[in-house]
Amino acid sequence: MRQTKARKLVAGCPSCYHTWLHDYPKIMGEPLGFEVQHLSQLLEELIAGGHIKLGEFERSVTYHDPCDLGRSSGVYDAPRNVIRSIPGISFTEMEENRRNALCCGGGGDVAMTNEALVDAVGRRRVEQAQATGAQVLLSACQQCKRTLMNAVRQEKVRMRVLDIVELVARVMEQ
Repeated sequence: MRQTKARKLVAGCPSCYHTWLHDYPKIMGEPLGFEVQHLSQLLEELIAGGHIKLGEFERSVTYHDPCDLGRSSGVYDAPRNVIRSIPGISFTEMEENRRNALCCGGGGDVAMTNEALVDAVGRRRVEQAQATGAQVLLSACQQCKRTLMNAVRQEKVRMRVLDIVELVARVMEQ
């Protein structure tokens, strides 16, 4: 990365973001020499700076905090600021959110050894999302999206599951 002379690394995966931001500097025993951002933080900057214009999304949504982005890295506001910047959106928090958010069940490769546990945890999180009345369940992690989407399908819940990047892409104006 240093050889590229890049000034910033943007990670779409919360686990990769956490690894670059926290683990690599510890392993190397020195600063990286470049900024590390999660994609939600970059989107927040681009939207706030007027570089991305957003159209309306008149649906109710809720947001699931990914473990490695939230509890492990402290990134809570950027995804929410992106969501709230979308005209027409109705955003309701789940009962357990931010630092107290439940895991989706998909982290740590648990599915390789205990798929039933992943299903049970995902189902519990989807129940919390349903309690908000949201039509769309958002996250900022591809693994969370996959796990929560599986839970929605298994439970036959009428709710879309999207990554916030997908949502922004859908409502971006040209």
